[in-house]
Amino acid sequence: MKHQFKYRVIYEDTDAEGVVYYANYLGYFERGRTELIRELGISLKKLKEEKGMVFAVVKVDCEYKAPAHYDDEVTVETEIEEAAGATIVFNQKVMRQDKVLVTARITLIALDTEKFKPRRLPQEFIDAIKA
Repeated sequence: MKHQFKYRVIYEDTDAEGVVYYANYLGYFERGRTELIRELGISLKKLKEEKGMVFAVVKVDCEYKAPAHYDDEVTVETEIEEAAGATIVFNQKVMRQDKVLVTARITLIALDTEKFKPRRLPQEFIDAIKA
């Protein structure tokens, strides 16, 4: 399953030259992952409140190919590569029209909120991803 959303680059996202600051792409990717999970029918809020589980980013591998600029409309695309055990791996990209600007492979780990130790993904999470 792929999820996409469009975003208009605002002044706050850019440096003095009007180019999106590299770290801001991580925020775009966070929104993409959150919306994909929401589209699967999974509430991150409920996972935390009812199951005592949160996610933490443990690895980010980004490749910056071309810049986005102030007022560009970009598309953030997100898909799940793998979900097993306590980890979930996302492939993401930011595009302007058909041009890929940034790609990322981001790994998250499920954590128990009391011990902050890894824990297995709930079966309903795995089932939603496979559906």
